[in-house]
Amino acid sequence: MLLRKLRHAVYLIASLGMLVYAIPRLEFGGAWDMADVFGVVWCVFALLVIAANLNEILLVDEQKRKQLERIKRAKYAAIERRAARGARG
Repeated sequence: MLLRKLRHAVYLIASLGMLVYAIPRLEFGGAWDMADVFGVVWCVFALLVIAANLNEILLVDEQKRKQLERIKRAKYAAIERRAARGARG
């Protein structure tokens, strides 16, 4: 558990570092050319990575993690049943 949180802390620090490094180098001119779109999309993805790692560090406990795993397995089982049903029909 502690190793998992440490790993997410390292990922969080790395993604924050990349964001701090990249923000001054990205162009946000206002003309909305490809460089501006790339900069905005890159920042949005970086912020999603930061939010996901913060969520893992601060909010997810072992019980919630197990519950999410059960939900994920149930979704995969439902997808497999639908695929098997579709392959037969």
